[in-house]
Amino acid sequence: MGNQKVFGVVTRYADHVGQFRPAFWEVKDVGGAHREPVAGSIPMVSCFADNRVAKAHPEWVQVGPGGQRATRDQPYFDWDCLCPSRPEVETLALEWVRDAAAQSGPEGFRLDDVTFAREGYCQCAACEAGRRKAGLDLETYRMARLADFVARARSSVAGTLYFTLFPDPYPGHLERRFGIDVDRMKQWVDVFVVPIYDLAYTTTYWLEVLAQGFRDRLGGHPWYLELYGLGVEEAKLEKAARVGAAYADGVLIAYEKDVDKLRRIQEALVG
Repeated sequence: MGNQKVFGVVTRYADHVGQFRPAFWEVKDVGGAHREPVAGSIPMVSCFADNRVAKAHPEWVQVGPGGQRATRDQPYFDWDCLCPSRPEVETLALEWVRDAAAQSGPEGFRLDDVTFAREGYCQCAACEAGRRKAGLDLETYRMARLADFVARARSSVAGTLYFTLFPDPYPGHLERRFGIDVDRMKQWVDVFVVPIYDLAYTTTYWLEVLAQGFRDRLGGHPWYLELYGLGVEEAKLEKAARVGAAYADGVLIAYEKDVDKLRRIQEALVG
């Protein structure tokens, strides 16, 4: 990456594409909505988060300790989480990836929500059968399951592969909480993306702690920090972006509509 910082966007506005690079475009989101890819953008696909599919196929939802299902009906979850061990789920997710990747150019592709819901998920019949067949404990099985999916998805993607990480850099947490073996993923993932969202960024000390933690956690592997932009005061968003840029290889602003605001922050960061 060198010393030049990347400044990009996550956007739902087609006119942003071409003005900022990279420009990530949600082809398929956690709600289950699909959008046509936009030329010049990087498609994003939420692979194992889908409210519509979960409603149509409740038996595909991840199951946790005590039979608790990973759905929005529970107080912890913001969306419904599909089980990566279900053959139907994996087939569907790979179809989403292949369809979107086939319409994208050399800009690359971003895998989103390739994760188990949290620690202890999933304990459905498919996961239990897969774990026993592989002779693995649940934690090791989950990491192997997600790694296999990413390897399959990588074969369908031309250009740079981006991968979203939950914002927890503490050693062992991504593996234990979400089934993501970061070091193993590095062989397929070119750039990790870490969304660290706040509605105001009034203080940034915590942001710096997390950003520094990810810099150390990823050990020199390229990564971008993603900030939430919509409705955030420009001066505070710029300060947050400066803090992140001190540690990450690039900064992304998500969902902000105002091009002029984005341009000014871009100028402050990269000139």
